[in-house]
This record gives sequence, C-alpha cells and structure tokens, in this order.
Amino acid sequence: MGGRSYMLATRMPMSRDGFDAWLSTPLPGHDVIANPDEMWLGWATGDLTPDWELTAIADSPAAVATYRASRTRTPLELLAARAAGGFTLARHHDGALEIYLYDYHADTYATLTDLLMLAGAGRFADGDAEAPVVYWGGDVYPGLPFDDSSVLSVLLVGRTAARFTATYPFAALAARLRPVEEAFLGAVVDPEGDDPGWDSSEVLDLAIAAHA
Repeated sequence: MGGRSYMLATRMPMSRDGFDAWLSTPLPGHDVIANPDEMWLGWATGDLTPDWELTAIADSPAAVATYRASRTRTPLELLAARAAGGFTLARHHDGALEIYLYDYHADTYATLTDLLMLAGAGRFADGDAEAPVVYWGGDVYPGLPFDDSSVLSVLLVGRTAARFTATYPFAALAARLRPVEEAFLGAVVDPEGDDPGWDSSEVLDLAIAAHA
C-alpha cells in the first residue's frame, strides 16, 4: 500500500439484532448530526466547511445524482458494494458493530455518506454512551494515527443524534479501536508487496458477504 490513504473506523456496542436492523435501515438525513458544519472543527482542517448539499459539484449533475442516490441506500447495500473492492472491515463481533474502511485517496463526498451511515447506527446501539467514529489520513500505512495531528474529524454517535466534537482523548480513542485495527491489518495479504491482497474471511460479516 502506498500514497495518501484515508480511514474511517468505529467500535460501537450493539446486539446482533440491532446490527441486522441497522444493515437494513436506509441512511438518515444529515440533520441526524446536531452540528454538521463542524465536521473539521478543532482537528486537521478546522477552517473548512463540509459540503453536505453538494453545491461545489453542482456543475456535474451526474456526480450529484450518484452521491444523492448513495444516501438513499442501506448500510448493507453500501458496505456490500465497497467490500467487493476489498480493504473493508464491517462486521458484528464480540457484541459490537466494528467498522474499519480504507480508501486510497479521499473522496470527501463518499466520506460524508459513510458518516451518515454510522450516525444512523446510534439508534440500534446498546447503552446510552456516545460512541466515537474517527476519520483520519496518513501516508502509506493504513493503521491508526500515532497522534491527533492526522485526525480529520471525530463524530460522537448517540442513541438519538450524533455530533462532531472539537476534542477527544486521543489515547482512549486509539485504545478503543486497536483491536479493530489489528483485525484489519491481519486481513491484508502481502502488505509489503506492490499489489497487496485482501482476505475478507474474518473481517466481513456473512450478512454483508452474501451481497458483496
């Protein structure tokens, strides 16, 4: 793996029934996020405003239509399509929804869709504590960041709403996601090679794999 990469990850307590219900429920609108314009506030690019309405690409109606269509789909549809290309950890494991998504070069609009997908998971989660979803970028290595300088945003997902936070204890965040990172990296075949492979057998939920 080489070049600039971007990752999105979470580990959210959730029952199997909750996970299955989440998979089949269409994404919410971005009003599920209490402060959608504060996606990058306090992090690597805090002076930017996310383009939820796709106004910057309005002169490309086909692209706008594609992104809008993706926001009408279910997590099952989105994750199955992504998993067909590899480098996707998406599963129910040890009482939690685990997600670790890798992209070579970022598609900000696709990331916004993924954040809505995970913001919508809160209603199916266990407990009342907010679960962090972290989005970050790095050069070459697709692992967790070593510090918060490469974190682009942290979304806290609650039972009824989600919110971006300008600060979050980095050590606690990394510790929470370390087992998910290890599972993801363990699925990479020949990571030092020019064209790494991907073994999804342990990291892709069977419900998703059946549609990939």
